[in-house]
Amino acid sequence: MNNPNEANISVGEFSKTPYGRYDKDGKYNASAFRDTRLAPAFRNPEITRVNVFLDTVEEGYEYGSSFLEEAFVGLVRECSISVEDIRRKLNIITTHNDYVLEINDYLDHI
Repeated sequence: MNNPNEANISVGEFSKTPYGRYDKDGKYNASAFRDTRLAPAFRNPEITRVNVFLDTVEEGYEYGSSFLEEAFVGLVRECSISVEDIRRKLNIITTHNDYVLEINDYLDHI
């Protein structure tokens, strides 16, 4: 049973091959992912955990640093969501720990 206080966000439901930072980079860019999927979940006061499933994209796909930085740090820069709120709610689910480390490093250096 799903917890009503959790948001489950599958990147693969957004795109099997998300790419780029901005709209000019294509339809499935980080800004669009952030604005349509991540920001609404983080802004919702009833949501206490945002589970982001990274491994739902095309097999063998590798995330670009621009996508990860814009999607997660953009929450602070563009959406005025605090780093503290992001850290408190964010749960990155992936078998690739390097993505978790990369996202946390970006959040450490805002």
